[in-house]
Amino acid sequence: MELRHLRYFIAIADAPTMARAAETVHVTQSTLSHQLAQLEDELGCVLFERIGRQLRLSDAGKALLGHARGVLAQVDEGLRAVAVARSDAAGVLKVGVIHSFVTGLMPQVCAACLRTYPAMRVQVFELTGPEIEAQVAAGSLDTGVGFYPAVHEGVLGEKLFDDELVLALPRHHPLADRRSVRFAQLGDVPLAMMGPRFATRRILDNYFQRAGVSPKIVVEIDSVDALQKLVELGAAAAFLPARMMQRRPHIRLLQVTDPRPIRAAGLIWRRTPYRSAAAMAFAAEVERTLGAEAAAPRRGP
Repeated sequence: MELRHLRYFIAIADAPTMARAAETVHVTQSTLSHQLAQLEDELGCVLFERIGRQLRLSDAGKALLGHARGVLAQVDEGLRAVAVARSDAAGVLKVGVIHSFVTGLMPQVCAACLRTYPAMRVQVFELTGPEIEAQVAAGSLDTGVGFYPAVHEGVLGEKLFDDELVLALPRHHPLADRRSVRFAQLGDVPLAMMGPRFATRRILDNYFQRAGVSPKIVVEIDSVDALQKLVELGAAAAFLPARMMQRRPHIRLLQVTDPRPIRAAGLIWRRTPYRSAAAMAFAAEVERTLGAEAAAPRRGP
């Protein structure tokens, strides 16, 4: 038995003739008769007594009618609930975000989401790029902010922006008076860097290799905030995202060239045509926040 059988049965019960019932459910009269016969065969009883061109409910048909209406009413209520959930940004949204953007981007985005969509609840998880892609593909996360292009075959990437890494130096570092520095000149500079499991570290290792220089790594620590604090304390230099850096009295920022270390950031989506209203609202707020930041005057180092 399928839902269409019940819908057709109710239409026949409510209509004066089979022809009128067929018009109501937008099928031919022969199709409607065939579907009714299928339902009666499955139930093993006659649901209508045929009196000329009219059909009258049998005792079995009368017994079924109320239940059939109740079943379809519950199904229609469920469909309406789904429609509301898809059109309104509500419920719990699970988002994975790479370390660089948890502090510098997520507070603004989450605050905007909660102002605009009070029924939404956002859970943000700080993860590596590969972890985000794997969990979005598995359905554990609704979406993510990671690297572009995405690598995992189960996800799609949607580019957001190019994120340049700049060299943060203690204010009194010998290179602090320069505006830029080449990778080949960094061989003797003590560096604090993320661990090898992070994509940013692997990107930087590749740049150093291309420049023919071995980086002098004195601290490995898996926190962007900690890297910045080490620079402020004068312990080491560090590569930090230009987008998150603001004016700080004890830090000097230099552009690095030959090559410029740029990584692309993007939204991560599971390979499915369905995206919840909450996920789409979140993505819109990310883009709106980034647009507002791009339009604002940049604060120098």
